[in-house]
Amino acid sequence: MLSLIEFGLQPMPVQVLRCGRADKGARGECILRSTWFVGLLAALPALIVLAVFGPIDTPDSSGYVNFAKQILSGQLRSGTELLTEATIPVSLYRTPGYPALIAAFQYVLGNGWKVALVLLQISLSSLLAIAAYRTASLLGLPQALALPVALVPSVSIGLVMQVSIMTDAIYSVLFGCAALLLAQAVSHGSSRTPLYVGLLLAIAMSLREATLFIAVAFVPAVWIAAGAGRRVRWLCLSFLPLLAMTAFLMTANYMRSGYAVVTTSPQIVMVQALLPLEREGLPLFPDDTLFDRMARETLRADDYNSIFALNDKLFHAGLSAPQIAAEARHSYFRTWRRFPIAMLLASIGRYHERYLALPFHPLNAARLLMLYSGYPSPKISSPGTLWQDGQRGSSSAVFELLLYGVTRAIGTLIGLLAVAAPFLLLRTGDYRARALLGLWIICAGFIAVYLPVHLNERYLVPLITLQCLLAGTICARLMGDRARIAFAPRST
Repeated sequence: MLSLIEFGLQPMPVQVLRCGRADKGARGECILRSTWFVGLLAALPALIVLAVFGPIDTPDSSGYVNFAKQILSGQLRSGTELLTEATIPVSLYRTPGYPALIAAFQYVLGNGWKVALVLLQISLSSLLAIAAYRTASLLGLPQALALPVALVPSVSIGLVMQVSIMTDAIYSVLFGCAALLLAQAVSHGSSRTPLYVGLLLAIAMSLREATLFIAVAFVPAVWIAAGAGRRVRWLCLSFLPLLAMTAFLMTANYMRSGYAVVTTSPQIVMVQALLPLEREGLPLFPDDTLFDRMARETLRADDYNSIFALNDKLFHAGLSAPQIAAEARHSYFRTWRRFPIAMLLASIGRYHERYLALPFHPLNAARLLMLYSGYPSPKISSPGTLWQDGQRGSSSAVFELLLYGVTRAIGTLIGLLAVAAPFLLLRTGDYRARALLGLWIICAGFIAVYLPVHLNERYLVPLITLQCLLAGTICARLMGDRARIAFAPRST
């Protein structure tokens, strides 16, 4: 990947170059060994999981696979045939990047495509770990902190995504590399950096349609990284490829369906966003349109499947997926105009305290792994059950509950430090504050895009590496301050 080539070209700080040999070639060889060793360590947990469980199919995997089959067979439909194919035509609902990748692996490798695809996802995630390690070193983090920054994400829920037939692992690499490039560029910029960022975001757009909105959070980071005199050029290079990809996706769908849409996902997610208000009994669908009448009759606040029932009724009444999506989008924004406070409270309520612990919560990763694999969740990931067993006198339950609490506390601490990092560094005048402020805005903007609609913990996987870097940098600052105090000359 271009971004990782860029990382390899960046000069490394003095502390990373101390390998015990004097000549430049030996130092460079040592750096190469150390960074690739980080990559191997990062890949190890996922490789073990792959060996035990194999590639994991989640409920969403079938959509990508069915889209890939259409690509591979040359049976992508168009016109009326496409619009009447199904209530939710998969080739309009999903963006084509990941299905196209699956189709390529199926064509080349046949029945072995799943293992090969998962190995690719693990390899790319390892490269992200290398990129994080190099960025941490460039920001002056000692190896004792740079290593955890790079390796902690490999035991988070991102581990589960690496071995699943899902977009999340590859998307996290694209998103993370783009953000890390901008963090590097504040002090070690290259004229090619904005182009690499633009290409990474464009490819990410082909995997997840929300990238177009998430990219807005990259604007301040690009502005900070570019510096005076280069900002217009950097902004153009960083975002024109993304806009070009968006235009391509909309044009392709227009040619096939007659509707210039990137995706028809609003027919699900923008109706789902209204369910919390439906629970409160608010009159969300007051008009006499077909959509509103059927929504009043069909939607149930406590039944996610009622969204699909609504779509089925509308489809059989003559509406196509793009039309249903347009009606859902209209209802969503109308609800924001009519009930802004209720929508705001519902949006805020989608962020749960447990999300702060995602950077390091291996037991939660184990729970998701078992869930996606079709096995019961391990008891150790259920603190309520452990508490009850502990009250009955089970010493093993007490130990497991303690382990759960410690890991959860560590993850939460990382999350809290990540939230506070740029502001604490700005207050102390730290030279890294501007770079980290850009990363912080990217993380905050990412969450802000999903909160008004739907937020799932796996959506937050792309942020974990950035959170670890933010937390690691503030720890490096605190350690440096303590060292200066410890070694400061004392008056007698």
